[in-house]
Amino acid sequence: MQQCPAEIKIEGLKETAMDYRTSVCALFIFLFAASSLESVCSQIRRTNISCFENERKALIQFKESLVDQSNRLSSWIGDNCCKWDGVGCNIVTGHVVNLDLSNKFPNDEDLDTVKSRESWKNWEKFKGTVLGGELNPSLLKLKHLRYLDLSYNDFSRIQIPPFLGSLKNLRVLNLSCAGFGGKIPHHLGNLSRLEHLNLGICKTFFVAARNVFEADSVPWVARLTSVRTLHFVGLSIPNSEDLFNSINMLPSLLSLSLVSCQLTSFPSRMYVNFTSLTSLDIQMNFVESAIPTWFSNLTSLVNLNLGLNAFKGSTDFFEQLRDLETLDLQVNHFGDPVLNSLCRLNSLVYLDLTRNQLKSSDFHCLRNLTSLSVLKLTGNMLQGPFPESLTSSFCTLRVLDLSDNNFTGLLPTFIRDPSSCYQNSLKELYLSNNVYNDYFPAGLEKHKDLEIVDLANSSLYGPIPYSIGKITNLKILSISNNDLNGSIPSSIGELSNLEELDISYNLFTGVVTELYFAKLSNLKNLQMSGNTLVLNVSYTWVPPFQVRMIGMSSITVGPRFPPWLKTQLQLDRLIMSDANIADTIPAWFRNITESLGIIDLSGNKLAGGLEAFCDAQRLSTIDLSKNLLSESIPSCFGNLTRLITLTLSDNNLEGHIPFSLGALGIQLSYLHLQNNRLSGKLPSTLQNLTNLRSLHLGENNFKDTIPAWLGRRVKSLQILRLNSNEFFGDIPLQLCQIRFLCVLNLAGNNLDGSIPHCFRNFTCMRIKSRYDTSFGFRYNERVDHNMKGRSLEYSDSQISLLKFMDLSENKFIGRIPEELTELEGLQSLNLSSNNLNGSIPKTIGNMKQLQSLDLSLNKISGPVPQGLASLNYLSYLNLSFNKLSGPIPTGNQLQSLDDKSIYAGNNGLCGWPLLRSCHDKKSTSHQNQPNLDQDDKGGADSNRLWFYAGIGPGFCVGFVGVIVVLHFNKSWRVMYFQFLEDFYNKLYVAIFLIIAKFQRRG
Repeated sequence: MQQCPAEIKIEGLKETAMDYRTSVCALFIFLFAASSLESVCSQIRRTNISCFENERKALIQFKESLVDQSNRLSSWIGDNCCKWDGVGCNIVTGHVVNLDLSNKFPNDEDLDTVKSRESWKNWEKFKGTVLGGELNPSLLKLKHLRYLDLSYNDFSRIQIPPFLGSLKNLRVLNLSCAGFGGKIPHHLGNLSRLEHLNLGICKTFFVAARNVFEADSVPWVARLTSVRTLHFVGLSIPNSEDLFNSINMLPSLLSLSLVSCQLTSFPSRMYVNFTSLTSLDIQMNFVESAIPTWFSNLTSLVNLNLGLNAFKGSTDFFEQLRDLETLDLQVNHFGDPVLNSLCRLNSLVYLDLTRNQLKSSDFHCLRNLTSLSVLKLTGNMLQGPFPESLTSSFCTLRVLDLSDNNFTGLLPTFIRDPSSCYQNSLKELYLSNNVYNDYFPAGLEKHKDLEIVDLANSSLYGPIPYSIGKITNLKILSISNNDLNGSIPSSIGELSNLEELDISYNLFTGVVTELYFAKLSNLKNLQMSGNTLVLNVSYTWVPPFQVRMIGMSSITVGPRFPPWLKTQLQLDRLIMSDANIADTIPAWFRNITESLGIIDLSGNKLAGGLEAFCDAQRLSTIDLSKNLLSESIPSCFGNLTRLITLTLSDNNLEGHIPFSLGALGIQLSYLHLQNNRLSGKLPSTLQNLTNLRSLHLGENNFKDTIPAWLGRRVKSLQILRLNSNEFFGDIPLQLCQIRFLCVLNLAGNNLDGSIPHCFRNFTCMRIKSRYDTSFGFRYNERVDHNMKGRSLEYSDSQISLLKFMDLSENKFIGRIPEELTELEGLQSLNLSSNNLNGSIPKTIGNMKQLQSLDLSLNKISGPVPQGLASLNYLSYLNLSFNKLSGPIPTGNQLQSLDDKSIYAGNNGLCGWPLLRSCHDKKSTSHQNQPNLDQDDKGGADSNRLWFYAGIGPGFCVGFVGVIVVLHFNKSWRVMYFQFLEDFYNKLYVAIFLIIAKFQRRG
């Protein structure tokens, strides 16, 4: 059925009422206008209007230029175009005045569904109904057209056709989120009667297409003298001063949106003509300056959004905006002074000061805002106890958000004891990520209107009171990451409106039965992970809910695979890791996987194969690690085109990696197959995974050379682990092209040749910070690494800090490349159990971040470099069983490494902590030996004294012995003096000849 212009206006009024949170008076006005317009529409439907033939033909031509794959315009047949979907005619004249071809986006409830990807059928239906193609100039024949809406379609970046500027009677033009591109034609400035222009982007990221306009100035805006609503959203405007000069020519302007227009500044001085403006939205421009003083002239403003910028400086101008009802200042740099500037705005209903660098807890003046209904102070640096003086003022709040601060002590009194309030209006309460150190509020049930309670990570303790079941309107209860204990009250099962329940990571104990879910028919998100709970439900239990997310990690769900899961047909995320399930994956589970986006069943004892996942076309993450899965990886995994993370490590999988995995292309980012029984060669199709960040293939039976295409094609790798396999040959030099590589583990293979000098190209290992190209997406990734002599496991956020290299237990030869010491960000280096020779590079002291160094079981010779002593973070060192010699360096860090086994098997080494002392005078180690025995030192000094004392008597005894022998033996005496005489004669003649020779030359 067609939609009349009046109905469009009704929807517009509804949207305005919701967006701007209008007052009670505005609500009455809305109801009156809506009832009047509805009566008009009913008259239109009862009237049999026939359109003009030339306009009907124009519409047919327009349709023929469109691409309508879903046949949305199938009703465009017959003679009466006024009955066609999207076409509206004037009730009196019959002329076409309304053309609404917008792709009807789901309502708010469906929009939440789309965001979570639970109801893919509805979402894909929306995507499949977009219109495309060209806009035919036949529209110009619709001379009376007043309303044109093409939003939420996909016109494949074509330019907005200039002929739209010739539709002289047009009052409303909506081209938002329609996939237009290029420059906006200046011809639109000819629409002098236009009242509403929307060239914005989309309300959500989950859309078919966005407008991507080229940067351009918009002087033509000044000619839209009748415009009342102007939405430029996502448009790149290079000169903000020209823009505002054009806007200043629009005296009728009431609503202006310049969201995400890349504005960097505003005109510092300007005489404002658009003082009738009631709504201004300039969020997401990241302007780093003070707000110009002319803002104070916009005294008619009711709604002002300056969020997501970097505004700073004076905020005194706010005091002039006395009619403000909605003020959004989130994510700016205003600081504490902004509080005093706002405390006179008595009409303020909505105030958002999220992330504004507020530090002072002295915000008592907020009690002057007697009309305030919504207050958001999220993500500031507020600390200390909550001011009790605000209790009476805050009793009237409907939404209070104090999350992500440093509030301490007890919870606010009006939360713990609502009886202190004469009026309890609270509907939404956000106090998460503080350090209150208080009991769970026992009086919470007295807030009868509560719909959302978020107390996650707030240092709360004690049990949940049974009375919580009395908060009948409650939709969201989030109390995760606290120290709450005891059993969960079964009264939670009475909360029939509950949609989200998160009690994960507390100290809850006990058994959870069907009674706890008895009336939770609206439940969409169930999180119970990290407690000592046992889920004990009957085998035939059918839950009353259809959840989208289940988190039951580290609670007892098994031993059987839970059969009640077969009833959950909208499941998007299933987390049941470490749930004591010891079973095979049942055949019916294949039906459940069709809607799944994320599944984590790791740490159980699941057996069998993986065929149940062959139809899981929407899966982005699969984690089945640490189970007992066997058989081979099915080739059908190559059809899971949305797969980003595939983790099958620590199982008993056999066979080859299927070639089909290469079909996942740029989508797959994390591939974890370590610790299985996989064999063969790496399929060449893996080179198509050009967006791969982590490749874990260690502890398998692969037998292959390291393929050169890894370096040539898969250049986004951050983690490469091929350890404990049978890879052989040289390391290909192409590997050095992976500049983002932060973790390289090739240990335990049969690799040979020398270590490439080009490893210096690993930029990630050269710097202290970390290149992270994952854009924030990393689900439950784990990395095992042998460091400091033991195996350590790292997970999640720790991984982004790791910089390791392990080449141990191979057959590498040659010297340690000095270029390795340029990797100054490296934390762990293991080259042990190879055939390396030469000396330790003298520049090893440059590796300032090194925590672990293992060079043991090689043939390294020469001294230990003094630079080792300057590695302040070094806590593990192993140089054993080499051919090192000379003194061991001394220094603060090496003094703490006193284990003699560090240097074992190096017979040429001396100095502390070894027992062998060094006698080399050039060595300073002997002077610094802290454990040298004083008795041994005294013995050495005594020996030297006896040595020098014996020299004199020994000489005398020897000399006297020779004289006595010559005196008593005549023949020896004659021979001795004859020898002396012959030696004298020869020496005399030689000297005489030398002198004569020099005289002749002279």
